[in-house]
Amino acid sequence: MIGRILQYLNLVIVFLILISFFAVSGLYFWLSKDLPQLPKSLEHINLSLPTEIYSADGERIKVLGERHPVNFEDISPEFLKAIIAVEDSRFYSHAGIDHRGLVRALLTNLRTKRIVQGGSTITQQLSKNLFFSFERNWIRKIKELLVAFQLEVTFSKEQILEAYSNQIYFGSGAYGIEEASQIYFNRRARELTLLQAAMLAGLPNSPNNSNPFVHYEKAMRRADYVLKRMVSEGLISNTEKEEALNSSINLASPKVESNPNLYFVDEVLAKLEKDYGKEFVHFGGLKIFTTLDTRYQQFALRGASNHLEALTGKVRKKLASEKLQVALVSIENKSGAVKALLGGKNYSHSQFNRAVSNNRLPGSSFKPFVYLTAMESLGFSPATVVVDEPIKIEIPGTKPWEPQNFDEEYAGNIVLKKALLKSINIVSAKLMEQVGPEKVIRTARKFGIKSPLGKHLSLALGTSGVSPLEIASAYSVIANLGIYNEPYLIQKIEDFQGNRLYEHYYQGVQQFSPDVLYPLLDMMRGVVERGTGRIIRRMGFKHPAAGKTGTTNDFKDAWFNGFTKDISTSVWVGFDNNDSMRTKSGKGLTGASAAAPIWFYYMQKALEGKTKVNFPVPENIKFATVDVETGRLPSEFTLEKIQVAVKEDVDLSPLPILDVEPEEKTEEVETSPN
Repeated sequence: MIGRILQYLNLVIVFLILISFFAVSGLYFWLSKDLPQLPKSLEHINLSLPTEIYSADGERIKVLGERHPVNFEDISPEFLKAIIAVEDSRFYSHAGIDHRGLVRALLTNLRTKRIVQGGSTITQQLSKNLFFSFERNWIRKIKELLVAFQLEVTFSKEQILEAYSNQIYFGSGAYGIEEASQIYFNRRARELTLLQAAMLAGLPNSPNNSNPFVHYEKAMRRADYVLKRMVSEGLISNTEKEEALNSSINLASPKVESNPNLYFVDEVLAKLEKDYGKEFVHFGGLKIFTTLDTRYQQFALRGASNHLEALTGKVRKKLASEKLQVALVSIENKSGAVKALLGGKNYSHSQFNRAVSNNRLPGSSFKPFVYLTAMESLGFSPATVVVDEPIKIEIPGTKPWEPQNFDEEYAGNIVLKKALLKSINIVSAKLMEQVGPEKVIRTARKFGIKSPLGKHLSLALGTSGVSPLEIASAYSVIANLGIYNEPYLIQKIEDFQGNRLYEHYYQGVQQFSPDVLYPLLDMMRGVVERGTGRIIRRMGFKHPAAGKTGTTNDFKDAWFNGFTKDISTSVWVGFDNNDSMRTKSGKGLTGASAAAPIWFYYMQKALEGKTKVNFPVPENIKFATVDVETGRLPSEFTLEKIQVAVKEDVDLSPLPILDVEPEEKTEEVETSPN
């Protein structure tokens, strides 16, 4: 009986083995049609075309993945031992797949229900570079395994290790061991010390987090880990490890380019790496065509540099090392294409991208969204009268809010258009109190503002951080009379053979009707013509334009954001440490004095030689001159007039003059105190 059972089990086992064999064979033949051809030499992997990034005007602005391959004999033996110890300790004993690592990764992936761990050997990692798509899925993983087998059968271990060492990314723009050795230590790959080799071997796993130029302590801890792995694998002795840790690392000084285009390039790379992964970006041999106009970028840099230089000697600083910083973003209104993006004064001094950071307060630059919410929700128009007066707004659970005007003066009765062009804080605060922060936030979202916005009344004065990119994009919606185009930096991507992998197709969304947006646009034209932004007219800017200044408490942020029919541009100026921008005489720098001159220079150059284009006027809009204090057509008693653009159904007829009967005189009766 037992013999029959054993015989039966043997038959079942043989049957399962046969099924498995045919299943694997079938899978291989099915997938083999799509497997890439192995090159005759692994040098062809090493010399794959680098990824190139181009501007809209045809300039190659960045090259990724340029490699300088070296022979196996020209690579430090210490590095080869270190990279094997930390990346693939059974490299010389497996046939392309580490079964233990694979099982561990399989269990992890099954538990998380997605590909989070590869269990990849050096051979598998090299096989990835033969593919020109980088999706992470099961089929792709199986294909990589099959290619790894082919590599192991076709090439020697030394050839595979040489190719891998010449291919991997070490951070700081270094691809391959030779370039990494030069960038980090100013020496050839064959000259690396044990400690230097360990540090470099620790970088490919996390080239940004372990970068010794940025995170030196992390890099040293990682090097220590690599040395311990080398000891545990019997590749070095414990004595050699201790001697290495006590030796000098001799780290080179980081080489940083000062090219202003790199702020834009950094944002492009951040977006691509987030959407497609670092491998796709750095190892695809791609051509990335962007929206950047390098001429515009130079105009931005020149305007910013010249004006900040003029301000430097005037501004009082707490720290001598602190420098005024700048951000500028310029967007093509009809498409949302970002034509210029300057994230700071000098890229070589600071790579922090202020153009996309939302850590600065917009101040009065945020007021247009408050005004539009009031006009939509309350039926207000530019001719609606609001009283500018000292106020105290009760807030449950905290002390009352008492907003102050910039000049601490009050205008009394005033129409909304005049209030915006004078940037009166009290009026904005009153509007916010009436409509509520939630409605204003909903309006801001329709303009494309994605940053967190506080649900408090002081939002009326721009007390939640936004980025210059967001403000430029939001103002372009006003220029477009309600059409929102998502701002974008990448026009198209091609692979190494010229096949189109991605192309941006823009289709604007009509977020507001033109007759709703045009009155606001006209109000913002008033800011430029006779309000806080009139400095650009005094400087000689002739094109039809609209905009808004912004200055925050204690002069910590200065903004000028404006647009023509075709271009919207946002400029921010301030200190990174949030210092006050006060001159040595005690006067503060405002959006008009610190940011507007940069905006003027940039826009003047960008529009040089171009026709002056007026903003189109929707059909059901009418223009009228009204009394600033009553919002109605002027009378003989009018002291100040202003032109407004309103919907045709808005009543602007003069207020009736009432005949008042004289009061009857009554005798005064003396009364005596009780």
